[in-house]
Amino acid sequence: MRILEFIVVAPITQAKGDMQAKNKGLNKASQSADKIEAILTGAMQEFLTHGFAGATMDRVTAAAGVSKTTVYSHFLDKEKLFIALIERLITSCAGVLDLPKDFFQGEPASVLAGLANNFLNQLSKSVSDTPELLDLIRLVIAESGRFPTLARYLVSNTQKIFVNNITQYLQFHPELQLTDPEATARIFLGALFHFVMIEYMLQSGDIMPMERQRLIDNLVNLITTNVQLDENKYSANKEKSTRRKRSPTGKFEPDYKEPKRLRSIRLTDTAWENLDAIAKANNLTRSEIIELLARGQELK
Repeated sequence: MRILEFIVVAPITQAKGDMQAKNKGLNKASQSADKIEAILTGAMQEFLTHGFAGATMDRVTAAAGVSKTTVYSHFLDKEKLFIALIERLITSCAGVLDLPKDFFQGEPASVLAGLANNFLNQLSKSVSDTPELLDLIRLVIAESGRFPTLARYLVSNTQKIFVNNITQYLQFHPELQLTDPEATARIFLGALFHFVMIEYMLQSGDIMPMERQRLIDNLVNLITTNVQLDENKYSANKEKSTRRKRSPTGKFEPDYKEPKRLRSIRLTDTAWENLDAIAKANNLTRSEIIELLARGQELK
């Protein structure tokens, strides 16, 4: 009987012990996460109220409602605590920075417009969900003179990543004919960030009003203008002439009388060279030139 109890009961007892230990570990992890959240919330209030230089770990501890030992067990000093807040800010910007690869699939005009809209949409959502984020950015900028490490950390983990992503995309699209893709990427971000500064951080959108879509459309046009010029260059070639009627035998019926000028061009030995020169001068095909000459239209 004892052997049977050992075989049946022992594993059950062990399983219960493992489950209790696991639950205990989960509870401890949950409590730790709650304490970290309380510390960060208290730190946010402290830094926004007193600035980085004026904030103290004692007041953070009091605001968080935890012991000083608990605070220092998670954050070694005030700078590490502030960086943790910046990391939270970076996490909230994940929708702007961590874009899937298929986001960059498509024509440059549509991709760039999508990037710009996504940037402003995600930022607007982050500000709406966590209004303190703008105050935190203002604080980083205000303290950047005395504590450049904080600002450098923010730039390295946000704006630099965004610019690198755009630069790589532009480099893979030579049809844009950009002389400096990296500088173009920074201009792209700069225009969007200026819009954010005016609208959200400086709250001066009424002083410098600008519709968001108007800004995006013109920004994209500036970058893709060379592609549009190339497409427009041959747009005349894409427009087909009106179809002519056919005779009962199936042949096209001419809707014009061929003048001597056209006949002489066709009969000369240099006819194709002449047509090529005229076509290039008028940005048309040789067939279109013949059609226009047959109709008696004067060309360059």
